[in-house]
Amino acid sequence: MITSVCHKWGKAPWNTKDLSKNNWVVGLFGHGEAYHNNHHAFQFSACLGLEWWQIDVPWYIVKLLEYIGLATDVKVPTMIQKRKMAFKSNDEFEHYN
Repeated sequence: MITSVCHKWGKAPWNTKDLSKNNWVVGLFGHGEAYHNNHHAFQFSACLGLEWWQIDVPWYIVKLLEYIGLATDVKVPTMIQKRKMAFKSNDEFEHYN
């Protein structure tokens, strides 16, 4: 269901050159898996909920495992990687630096 819905309805903040979208409604039930555009943009990322309001339960578990030493080398996108993939202008990201 997630793949079907998230390739048809939602928002695409990242320029992935495909039809993937983030769908917050499915995200409520999918524990982060519905941030499909985020996943397509940053396939290496352990975190799919890239905005503060995107609930991502598996990411919280990964952070806990990292804290207790059971997860290492956890990857998330950098601000530079986000700038390169964003549909937004780079000026909007300047205040984060």
